[in-house]
Amino acid sequence: MSASHIVGVAHTGITVSDLDRSIEFFHDFLGLPVTDKIHCTGDMFEKVTGVTGCVIDVVYVTLPNHTIELLCYSNPEDKTSSNLRPCDNGHLHLSFNVDDIDAVIAAGRKSGFEPVNPVQTVPDGDMAGTRVIYTKGPDNLIIELMESPAARASA
Repeated sequence: MSASHIVGVAHTGITVSDLDRSIEFFHDFLGLPVTDKIHCTGDMFEKVTGVTGCVIDVVYVTLPNHTIELLCYSNPEDKTSSNLRPCDNGHLHLSFNVDDIDAVIAAGRKSGFEPVNPVQTVPDGDMAGTRVIYTKGPDNLIIELMESPAARASA
């Protein structure tokens, strides 16, 4: 068996169509720190991404123990948006542990994130009592919210 050479997770990258709207969601509504915009263009970025002529604005969102990289390509102009459903291969989602799921849902609505159904409560097992919901926002981004009984009690 070969040893893993993975020493950690660098970040999770998400391409968005409107960087300002995404900053508003992550910073203004979720209250997470967001860096200033970084403008990226040139040969190195073309080689890293495999996208000829790419022009990208990037910000980093800081979470406890993780970083999200938000990328907004202004070039090339012929971009498409994902329509993948959670059951489709290649679909990704972010999951956040929260201490007040109803408050986060209300805040998310201001940035276009709507629950796909009512909040559900896990009936049994290790996660019994955990409240959980998928919310869907711009660019088909799915954010899962999870509120454990312990988080609710300490809020």
